Amino acid sequence: MLNLIDAGLEAFLRSTVPLGAEDVDVSFEPPDRDWSAKLNRPTVNLFLWDIRKSTERARGGMEELEQDGRLIRRLALPRVELRYLVTAWTSDHGDERALLSGVMRAILGHHELPKAYLPEPLHALPLVAMFMPRTGEDQVDVFKALEGQLKPGINLVVVSAVDTGVFTEAGPPAEAFEFKMSDRNTDAGPISTVRRVAGEILDPAAVGVLVTSPVGSTTVNPAGRFLINARSGDELVVHLPSPITTVVPPEGGVRIT
Repeated sequence: MLNLIDAGLEAFLRSTVPLGAEDVDVSFEPPDRDWSAKLNRPTVNLFLWDIRKSTERARGGMEELEQDGRLIRRLALPRVELRYLVTAWTSDHGDERALLSGVMRAILGHHELPKAYLPEPLHALPLVAMFMPRTGEDQVDVFKALEGQLKPGINLVVVSAVDTGVFTEAGPPAEAFEFKMSDRNTDAGPISTVRRVAGEILDPAAVGVLVTSPVGSTTVNPAGRFLINARSGDELVVHLPSPITTVVPPEGGVRIT
């Protein structure tokens, strides 16, 4: 995942600053003295110095989605915060500041890393956030990271969901919920079987219309669907100006055309 975020950041900066491939290098190596001594071209360095689980942007609960044609259910994906130190390296201080200014404008102008710059494996995840932390928030010791070299740097925080690969394949959507009622004063056992029957009606005029059964009533929602208590064999009535009736099947829901 980290290499994919790096690739997305490089594509974003090269396009938005812009950073020409023939003019400026982009590096993710630790910017120590040995590394800087080997530079022979203007370079923007993004040093990943910290990885931590995000608490402010964490989400809870379950989520349901389609993956490879299957409906799956999983816990909300954890978020991680990736903290980068961004520095510019040139032989001229003026060029260095101009390069760093361009990077700063690109970062401040976006709250998210545009999906167009992300590698395809990240497209299925929520959008990647990025921002510069405010004064007083955790800061990297720039000079320590640069082994005492005097160099301005931008603190960049990237927040991304992490696909843990842990999920459960979801079953088909429920069409009915069954429950039984019995008379507690007799030993005759169940006297009726009522279930929650799902219905669908294709007539747009039915939205908001009353639907009744011998043991329940409901209305048709804006999607043309309803849920109603009924028994197998019960007659359902959709109370349109010209009422429509249908019979509850032994299993599943009803579809009224």
